[in-house]
Amino acid sequence: MSTILRFWGYRESSMSSHSEDLYSVLGIGPDADAQAVRAAYRKQARRAHPDAGGTAEEFHEVQSAWEVLGDEAARAAYDRKLRQPQGAGAEEDSENDGPTYGRPGFGGFGGSGAAFRTTASGSTSARSGSADSARTPSGTAHLAPIYIPDLSRPEPLSLPLTSQRTHGRFASKGLFGGGRTRRAERMAALLEKHVLAELPTARLFNAVALEPAGKDRRGASRPPRGPAVDHVLVCGDTLVVVSSLEVPAAAASWDGHRLHAAGRSLTLPDLTGDSRLLRATLEAAMRDAGRETSLNLGQQLVLHSPDGGMQSPVVESRGAGIARAPLAPARAFRSIREQLAASAQANVIDRHLLAALRRQLQHPFE
Repeated sequence: MSTILRFWGYRESSMSSHSEDLYSVLGIGPDADAQAVRAAYRKQARRAHPDAGGTAEEFHEVQSAWEVLGDEAARAAYDRKLRQPQGAGAEEDSENDGPTYGRPGFGGFGGSGAAFRTTASGSTSARSGSADSARTPSGTAHLAPIYIPDLSRPEPLSLPLTSQRTHGRFASKGLFGGGRTRRAERMAALLEKHVLAELPTARLFNAVALEPAGKDRRGASRPPRGPAVDHVLVCGDTLVVVSSLEVPAAAASWDGHRLHAAGRSLTLPDLTGDSRLLRATLEAAMRDAGRETSLNLGQQLVLHSPDGGMQSPVVESRGAGIARAPLAPARAFRSIREQLAASAQANVIDRHLLAALRRQLQHPFE
C-alpha cells in the first residue's frame, strides 16, 4: 500500500546527511534490507511506546518513519531525495511519474522549514463554503501537522490508527461485488499515489456508510449498513467524496447533469447528496462527542477509459450544473488535491473526526 513521505518538516540540511533522517529514527543505515527495516521498526516501536516509558511524539516519529521505509515505492522516492544535492529542486509530474515533493501548497520535504512537531489545539472552524464554488489552496497543507487532541492522549483514536493513511477495505461481494470491487480497489491505490502522497495530513476512508451505525439487541454497536460511498478523503475540516466510473470511449461530453459517451447517456452517482448526508452524520457524531464542528464538502467523479490512461477520456463540458464535472484521472486528482488543500485548516488532523469516520466503515481493518 503506497504511503506518503511523512516527515515533510525536516530541514533540507537534515536531508543531505544521514544523521537526522528516517533511517536514524529506526537506528539503521540506508543499505538495510526490507527485513532489517521491519525488525528495526518493531524494536523501536516497543521502545518508544508510551506504555513502555516512551513518549507519544517519539512513537509517532517511529511510526512515520516506518510508513516511508516500509513501503518500497515511498522508500525509493525518499532515497532519491536524500541523494539530491542541497537546494536542488525536486518537483515531478504527479500525473505521470508519481508524487511531487516541494510544490507550494501540496507539501514537500522542505515545506515549512520547521522540524517535525506536535502541537495541541482545540479550535474548530466555521463552514467556509462548498466545493460547488471555486476555492484557492490556502497554503497551509505543507505546514507541520497539528493534532487535535495532541498525541499525549491515546483517545479518541490510538496512535497507530492516527498515523494510518488508509482506512477500510472493500468486500468481495455485496455492495462492491465483482468488477466494481476491482475498480474501487484500483481507485483507492491511485488516490494513495496521487493524493495522499501530496498532502501529509490527508486520510483516505474506503466503503463509508452514509447513515449512523445501529445497535444490536444488547445495545452494542454493529457495523453500519445501508447506502455507502466508495471513497472519502479528509484533510483538516474538508471532506471530499470520490467515486469512479469506466467510460467505454476515449471522449465524452458533460451537460451539467448527464454524461454522454459512446452514443449513450449516463446518469451519474449523486455525490452531492451523498456528501451532504455523510456530513450530517459526522457532525451529529461530533456533537455527541462534545465537539461542534462544521465541515466543508467536496465531490469528484473520476472517469476511466478502456486504455487505462491518466489523461483520458477527454471530457467536453457543455453546461454548468450543480455537480462538479467528471474528469479523467490526471485532472480529477488535481481537482481533489485543490479541494482538500483549500481550507485554512488543511494541516490539522482532527482525531475526533477520524474516529467518527472509522465508525462509518463498512469493512474496517487494523
